[in-house]
Amino acid sequence: MGYDIYIQTADGKQPLQGDEKYFHFAYTAMPRTLDAMHNFGMLIELPVPDQPKLSDFGLTGKDLQPGTDPSPEVQARIDAFRAAYFAVKDVAQPEPKGIPAYKLRYNDGFLTTVGEITAALATYEAHPHVAMAEMPVGDLTWPRWVAFLRRARAHGGFRTH
Repeated sequence: MGYDIYIQTADGKQPLQGDEKYFHFAYTAMPRTLDAMHNFGMLIELPVPDQPKLSDFGLTGKDLQPGTDPSPEVQARIDAFRAAYFAVKDVAQPEPKGIPAYKLRYNDGFLTTVGEITAALATYEAHPHVAMAEMPVGDLTWPRWVAFLRRARAHGGFRTH
């Protein structure tokens, strides 16, 4: 169990391949990293967006089960539900001030955008203790994580699963 984080293509729709495009946190390690990010001002607190409900689209769980052959009308509602569902996973502020904490607290596939990463890294890199934070002493998770964030900024952001 834990958090599997994948750098995305420029459109944020597909994971890039390669070891340097993937980061894993054990379930017990993520809180420590979130604390550090919070202390550096990299995270912002926003409410978790509401997920669309199947009932809002006139659907039930049975409509999404494998092997069902929905009518064209039901398929259109399924497609609309999926579009709404993924829109919530991709939501971002137009001018982010950092990474919304919920996007890392939960492994639900939220897209952390290039803009959010850029804002978080700008705040981090302006911190007076940034040079000490990345010194290769003790646990190397933090410097590896910051390097990963910099790679993700150069691509399409990342998703946490």
